[in-house]
Amino acid sequence: MKVSEAVLSRHSIRAFSPEPVAEASVRRILDVARYAASNTNCQPWHLYVTMGAARQRVSTAILEAIRAGEPAAAEYRIHGHPNPEPYRGRQVTLGKTLYGMLGIAKGDAEGMKRQSQRNFLFFDAPVGMILTMDRRHGEGQWIDCGSFLASIMLVAREEGLHTCPQAAFAHYHKVLRRELGIPDNEIVLCGIALGHADLSVMPNTLRSERAPLEEWVKWFGE
Repeated sequence: MKVSEAVLSRHSIRAFSPEPVAEASVRRILDVARYAASNTNCQPWHLYVTMGAARQRVSTAILEAIRAGEPAAAEYRIHGHPNPEPYRGRQVTLGKTLYGMLGIAKGDAEGMKRQSQRNFLFFDAPVGMILTMDRRHGEGQWIDCGSFLASIMLVAREEGLHTCPQAAFAHYHKVLRRELGIPDNEIVLCGIALGHADLSVMPNTLRSERAPLEEWVKWFGE
């Protein structure tokens, strides 16, 4: 697979098939992704990989915490507050399209809640990963972790697998620390679902639009 094919075929999957993923496949993906660029070769990322009973245990613990009323509280600002245009408009468009495909009408708070909580099942993916970074690093290392995350998602396509990056997991970092032994000096950045896409599910056909170059590129020549 060409790099461009991996980029263009990658999209966030919100329903995975029960087909298992071999640990060897996950290791191959990570063995390549570890060569992602990082400032001064710092390699600031840490990754917690869960499969089988361990993945289910993490999901159960978070859902139980939600039912018990444990507040959601990420340690970093995931979006702007409020998010300015044109970024807010892109979020709204995606949300309307996705929930429309799911048959969740505007104002259906219970339906939205159910769909939101599917994040914590890793959308039924057989592999659930949690990406963290030592909080003592600077802002530049967040860029490095983004490079590493992108590498995982693209190499997964080469393996015939799909992914979904999930910032939602950052809201329940306390639960993840308890379940996975994540130390306090690491900040939970996101989760990553990995598996085979269930292509029979309508939301998996969603391909969100991308802004044309004219909106965000400024060219300078002679």
